Amino acid sequence: MSEQKRKKILFIIPVLSGGGAERIITYLVNHISRDKYIPQLLLLFNTEHTYLSNLRDDVEVIHLNVSLNIKYYFFQTLRGILRQKPDIVFSGLSGINVLLSVFIPFFKKIRWFARETNTVSQHVSNKRMLFLYRNFYKNYHTIIAQCDDMKADLVENFNIPHKKVTIINNPINTDFIDGRLKEDDAVQLPENKINLLACGRLTHQKGFDLLIEAFAVLTEKEKYHLSIIGGEESPAYTKFLLSLVKKHQLEKLITFAGYQTNSYKWFQKADVFVLSSRYEGFPNVVLEALYCGTPVLANNCKGGITEIIKEGQNGFIFDFEKDDFETKLEQIVDAGLDGKEIARKTQFRFDLQVIIEK
Repeated sequence: MSEQKRKKILFIIPVLSGGGAERIITYLVNHISRDKYIPQLLLLFNTEHTYLSNLRDDVEVIHLNVSLNIKYYFFQTLRGILRQKPDIVFSGLSGINVLLSVFIPFFKKIRWFARETNTVSQHVSNKRMLFLYRNFYKNYHTIIAQCDDMKADLVENFNIPHKKVTIINNPINTDFIDGRLKEDDAVQLPENKINLLACGRLTHQKGFDLLIEAFAVLTEKEKYHLSIIGGEESPAYTKFLLSLVKKHQLEKLITFAGYQTNSYKWFQKADVFVLSSRYEGFPNVVLEALYCGTPVLANNCKGGITEIIKEGQNGFIFDFEKDDFETKLEQIVDAGLDGKEIARKTQFRFDLQVIIEK
């Protein structure tokens, strides 16, 4: 296909650091068809971009290097779009998505796509942002939701036409994970224990406080060990979690391992991965744990959990408010689920090449 017929597609994201949304954008930029598209990536903030080294050499990266002042970075973003003159804009994070939606009618020659990252009604509390969602978000030509829950939320609560929302699950880059699993192994989990693993930013959304409280009332807690990996985002919440561990005298049974550059090794070594989130978008961490062969015990929160977890095949679903956590935990441990089969089916459903086609 000639250069003139290829469409220029501008991906926009504030930073390219260690989050799930940033990882998905990296996958898309790297793997989108070069026969059809010329990919560019617009980064907004002047900060460390962890995933930059993972980008293909043919990706043009535009750095705005702006501060966190919302007015300044937003108008700089509009200026960046005007300068690049793309055929398509693909915005990949909720905050910038909804701000850009106001100005879409002024860019009539551009096709606009947004990838929503969370269930909006649960994730967004700012009244001004909610107003923008309800009145301007439908300006996008297509909004990508990651699961049925997210689409239903957009349609029912934010007046988005049903036909404008398409469901595309998150992908996992199995080749990349395979490479990381071959790296030198420095992960040491306690021996002679059933090792539980949780992973995510230390924020209220991830529900680690709920998990610690549930762990505290296990009648045979000494046979388990819980490791929580993830970077600190809220010092107050981190302090709260540490206080819960101390309150229940769980210092020897719960470990905070911090941010890990290779979480896949942890997934592979754990006996059970526990998702304790209060809500999700479509949790990459669950897909990755499953691909590493680890069964998942997941809280039945909004965010595609029932679409990912097949009861008794790759894990189980529970509810912190309704179910006995210990009973569910014993159920998944006793089930003896086949890790290789879990990995195979996960790749079949969510492999990068499968999702990129969509």
